[in-house]
Amino acid sequence: MDLHSIIGSASCVFQIIMLLLLFYGLILKRKMKFREHGIIMFVATSAHLVLVLAIMIPSFVLAVVPYYVIVSPFEFLSIIGLIHGVLGTLAVSLGLLLVLAWRLNKDVSGCFKRKKVMMPTFVIWATSLLLGLVLFWIFYGPMLMV
Repeated sequence: MDLHSIIGSASCVFQIIMLLLLFYGLILKRKMKFREHGIIMFVATSAHLVLVLAIMIPSFVLAVVPYYVIVSPFEFLSIIGLIHGVLGTLAVSLGLLLVLAWRLNKDVSGCFKRKKVMMPTFVIWATSLLLGLVLFWIFYGPMLMV
């Protein structure tokens, strides 16, 4: 395994951990532990933002765009990469807006008016994750099978 596949594998593992954190946050919400739910969502969103800035944006800008999107914009890999990038950007932006609007306040009543945005944000993020896993498999799957 080369450095890129190690970083890609670590990123996938990290994203799956973020998914588990989001599900845990959902469990907390259902138990009406709204502040704890918000804290878990804040942690997941912050950690995800670090990964996006450190790994995903550089990978997209330095590898996917110049070697796939620009060369053959209508091929499967380019389209999946672009949709993944757009959905991922939208998901992290919406997640940031939600946690920044809350700002770790003890009073969570303001969160209820943003409830309509929470589930669509999760669905967008999960779709982006799924597309990211497809890209990971395309790039590194065969390498990992040996």
